[in-house]
Amino acid sequence: QWWRALNDAELDSLVARAVQSNPNLEIALTRLQEARTFEAVVAGTALPYAEASAGAAKGTGTNLTRGRISPPLNAASNTTGLKHITSIVGFDAAWEIDVFGRYRRELEAARYDTQAAAAARSAVLVSVVANVVRAYVDMRGMQTQLAVLGRNITTAQKSLDLVQARFNRGITNELDVTLARRELATLRSQVAPLNAQIDAAQYAIAVLLGQFPESMREELGRPELMPPVPDRIEAGLPLDLLRRRPDVIMAERQLASATAHIGVATANLYPRIALTAGAGYQSQGLGVTPPTSQFIWSAGGLALWPLLDFGTLDALVDIADLRTHESLIGYKQTILAAVQDVDTAMSNFAAQQERLRNLGDALTASQRAVELATQRYDRGLTDFLNVVDAERQQYDLEQQYAGAQMTLAEQFVTVYKGLGGGWEQYQSVPAIHQPQPAIVAAFRRAIKPDNPLK
Repeated sequence: QWWRALNDAELDSLVARAVQSNPNLEIALTRLQEARTFEAVVAGTALPYAEASAGAAKGTGTNLTRGRISPPLNAASNTTGLKHITSIVGFDAAWEIDVFGRYRRELEAARYDTQAAAAARSAVLVSVVANVVRAYVDMRGMQTQLAVLGRNITTAQKSLDLVQARFNRGITNELDVTLARRELATLRSQVAPLNAQIDAAQYAIAVLLGQFPESMREELGRPELMPPVPDRIEAGLPLDLLRRRPDVIMAERQLASATAHIGVATANLYPRIALTAGAGYQSQGLGVTPPTSQFIWSAGGLALWPLLDFGTLDALVDIADLRTHESLIGYKQTILAAVQDVDTAMSNFAAQQERLRNLGDALTASQRAVELATQRYDRGLTDFLNVVDAERQQYDLEQQYAGAQMTLAEQFVTVYKGLGGGWEQYQSVPAIHQPQPAIVAAFRRAIKPDNPLK
């Protein structure tokens, strides 16, 4: 939780609420839950299944249920002792034996996809937290700039009053008054745009928290000092970066999933072997007198092996190979981009620290220059234009210094966003609904339908 290094309780609260209610994070969590549920689908296809089957008809044929029931029951039907089979009801079961690992590799791929979805959620979380912190420091930074601007406006107003008084006494000329008014008006012209930027930052925070902007105006409207930025950032070892960044983890899991799909495509080249069975009752009725029924059953196995497909399945293996190679290149590119992001952010952070130090020195010198120019003007040794020029430079440097503080905080956020940390404490996710057999689920959903919009 790197943002705690800023020691700002309000910021900590905003981040905690964003993690709980950000819409993009909720979407990412939903996709993760979808991937986890799909694992159950893939696992279920590898297990035996059973179903009920029934068919009835009337006509001229000897087996009027043919084509109306499942193959295992149809295989068990016979006309021994019956003239016409008019109805069959029963159960059948089947199980495809995973001899060549097709279902095993499909389940493996599904698990890797789930892990990739978890990493994608972590990436969204890192982005959301970074955006909240950045918007917050921007807001506080611009509030600081507004406070500096307010002090400068007060100073400019005092200068105007002083010059106006001197003009009224005939000590100075109208040019000095005009210059003082121009300086005051120039400073005042910056207030409205700065307030608009503060509002925009507050709106951004509200949206990141899943709130309407107006709902947080009172909470965020109170001006506060921008939190101080730590002088040092511990980037850690490059290996730690690769283990920590969610986008790198996601790319690696996508590569693993693509590799597993090669196994699925390869297994499709080989025979598929299954065991089937069926049991039930067949009868003649529907107008036939007397109605008669018999117990029937069948059990056996089947094998399907594609022999002539004109290279379709082999081409699908090649496609899986190519997709895996594409994922490998993407994984390498993600690593390179991650290292570049961190190196660039660290360099910019150090450069901004140096700029802030130099601006501090320049601001100190500028304040001294204003003092000297004012003293010379009071003694009549220089004109007011020199005072105005010195004050303008001081105002500009004060705004630059406040802006540089905000930029340094932004670079602090960029560094930690590049490092990819902060998501480790938020890996707990709600349990998924445990799938139930179809007949149980049918009754449950009929009695209490699920509401996906809740």
